[in-house]
Amino acid sequence: MQELQVKITQAQVEIIDREQFEKNISDVVAKYENYTVTAATIKGDKQVLADLRKLKKQISDERIKAKKELSKPADEIDGYIKQASKPLDDMIDKIAADVKAFEDHQKAVRLDTVKSYLANKSSEYLIDPRIFDGKALEYIKASDFMADGVTLKKVTMKSLDDMVTFEYQKQQEYEKAKSAISGQCAEYGMTDQPYIRMLKDLSLVDVLEQIKSDYLFEKEKQKAERARLERERLLEEQRQKERAQVQHSQNQPQVDPETGEILDGGQLSHTEQEKLTGDENEPKKYTQKMTLEVYLENTADKDRFKATLEQAGFEHKKNYQVSGYQRIEPLTQTELSELCGW
Repeated sequence: MQELQVKITQAQVEIIDREQFEKNISDVVAKYENYTVTAATIKGDKQVLADLRKLKKQISDERIKAKKELSKPADEIDGYIKQASKPLDDMIDKIAADVKAFEDHQKAVRLDTVKSYLANKSSEYLIDPRIFDGKALEYIKASDFMADGVTLKKVTMKSLDDMVTFEYQKQQEYEKAKSAISGQCAEYGMTDQPYIRMLKDLSLVDVLEQIKSDYLFEKEKQKAERARLERERLLEEQRQKERAQVQHSQNQPQVDPETGEILDGGQLSHTEQEKLTGDENEPKKYTQKMTLEVYLENTADKDRFKATLEQAGFEHKKNYQVSGYQRIEPLTQTELSELCGW
């Protein structure tokens, strides 16, 4: 094949009167080296600037012209070579495309061979072979096959066997884990699906711990709820008893114990009148006391409690006092019940 050969003759470029050109540049620079622009001379200053720029442009234009002339032979030879070698480029592109198509076909054949092998091996373990589609691409290199390009090497088959076996063992472990989770959830009366999904990110031990933790939490929650309902039931029973007592008391006629006379609603018996008279004349005597620990939500709750005491006849620093008042960390009803042992 004949290679391209080019003979290059160095172009000759001559600057006419080089010394005079350099001297002219030096003279111009020396003339305007200490040039000062002033308000009085600004019009002339602008003209000087225009003349200097005109000189610079002439020099630049000449440089570009020379460069363009020197580039013409190179541009011409470049265009010629590209045009002359285009058939060669087209042939290279065609052969490259054919080579790629052949290699793609070979890869497809090798991939089909690998998938067929995996399908046969997977059937022995009742595994869906499609789960290996992504991994199969790792075994379609020419080095994975014999010289004929379609027969797997023994080492390749061994790797594929190990991959299928490992997947089978993994699935067996997964099924055992699912069974363990389902059994644990059945024992606790819980649904197993959320915990089976956790196997994707957690180990079986971690999932079982989570099940136990959730079960204990739910158990405590139910216990607290039962305790709350029981307290409400007892409170309602007490209220019903009190309402019944009030109703019974209202239905009974008031009788004067001394005279046996039935009194109207607004009358007092002789004994009650004497008692009231005696109470007014004698100072109040206290015969009992108790310590009450009250838990309040906020200051408004505290004020409401004090107002209720006052309405019931209890005045601060007269017949009751407050000690140990303090702010505490917030408590829920459940936490308060546990703290007080209710």
